[in-house]
Amino acid sequence: MRKRRHKVMNPPDEQNETATREPTVQRSRNKPGVLVVDDEHMVRIMVQLGLERDGFKVLLAANGREAIDIFRAHREEIAVVLLDVRMPGLDGVQTLNSLRELDCQVPACFMSGNTGAHEPDELLQCGAAHVIAKPFRPDALANILRLLTNGAPAELLPSGGGCQP
Repeated sequence: MRKRRHKVMNPPDEQNETATREPTVQRSRNKPGVLVVDDEHMVRIMVQLGLERDGFKVLLAANGREAIDIFRAHREEIAVVLLDVRMPGLDGVQTLNSLRELDCQVPACFMSGNTGAHEPDELLQCGAAHVIAKPFRPDALANILRLLTNGAPAELLPSGGGCQP
C-alpha cells in the first residue's frame, strides 16, 4: 500500500494590520470565564468555538433572563459578559442593568450588527467597556476580552468603538 504525502504549509511571517494596532495580552494559565448572551444560536456557537480556541471558558445564554440566572449561579467564574444589544424580552441594556444589580463591577461588552435605537456612545454610557460591531474577527474579539479580563482600562482597548471584520 502506498503512503500519502501531505504538504505542510507554514503560516506567513508577516503580522496582520490589527496585530500592529491593538494592544495584546498573553494568555494566562487560568481560563477566564465569558458569559455570551445572544438570541441567535449560530452566533452563540461560533463565538463559543472561537473563544474556547483562544483559551476562554464560555457560558452561553439565549436571552437576558437566562443570562441573569447563569450569572447568579456562576458569578465567581465569569470575568466578562458579552451581550447582544437587540434581543427579545430583555434587551442587552436591560440585561446589563440587571447584571449590574448583582455585581456593579462586572466588565461587559455589547456586540451587534444593528444597535437599533441605541447609539454606540449611548451603550458605552450604560456601562459597557466596549461595543463590538458584527461581524467581527474572532481573534480581535478574544483580544478585547482578554484585555478586559486582565483589568485593562477602556482607553487601552482598540479605538473606533468596535472590532472591524
